[in-house]
Amino acid sequence: MVTSRENPMVKLCRRLRSGAKARREEGLFLAEGVRLCREALSWGPEVRAVLATKEALDQNPWLREAGEVTLVSPGVAEAISDTRTPQGVFCLCALPEERKPELSPNGRYLLLDRLQDPGNLGTIIRGAEAFGITAVILGPGCPDLFSPKLLRSTMGSVFRQPVFLSSDLPETIRELQKLELPVYAALLEPGARTVQELPRAGGLGVIVGNEGNGVSKEAAAAADGGVYIPMAPAIESLNAAAAATIIMWEMSGRNRK
Repeated sequence: MVTSRENPMVKLCRRLRSGAKARREEGLFLAEGVRLCREALSWGPEVRAVLATKEALDQNPWLREAGEVTLVSPGVAEAISDTRTPQGVFCLCALPEERKPELSPNGRYLLLDRLQDPGNLGTIIRGAEAFGITAVILGPGCPDLFSPKLLRSTMGSVFRQPVFLSSDLPETIRELQKLELPVYAALLEPGARTVQELPRAGGLGVIVGNEGNGVSKEAAAAADGGVYIPMAPAIESLNAAAAATIIMWEMSGRNRK
């Protein structure tokens, strides 16, 4: 049983919580919690190590199927955890290799422009899986995909839903347009179409912007036009995750059974 916070593996787990830079340098991220670890073991990237308290291991015997489990004391679990009430289950996972967006003429893509809140992004990724979005494309400035808060908010969808990184969002928009996919930016502007008017068939891309400032001028200029969600006059805007969820429902959810 590991009881010291100075144990090398414990120090590594704590370092992985500190930020994206540490995760990139180590090539690892930490999944925490019963559900997320189970999803990681079933769907996710290579799991390098499993850590659990004795109580958690007794309550979740399926953990033994992953191979060797490193037992940690409750105090060490609290030191590793990013939550107030740790469940005592952790997986050290290898970071997947970054891939360029794989684009298809019939794909339905949600592009995110400088989104800031990890919880919002996690909720959006979960919604993308629910509504059959082909892929979520993250532009520069979006949260790190493997931050603890983001991982928790996806409820495991991050291991199943395709998510790609774009170093140049306007260029990615143009690549979609070369495949004859229309791309619309979520904007409150004259001439924008309502979400109900989005094309029901064929490929499609929609850009959702920053929580405070919306879609950038560069991304909006590259788009084929604007799209908006009709709302009561007293409401100026929705939370980014709520807006993206409605847009994704209109993009593909209404056609699903």
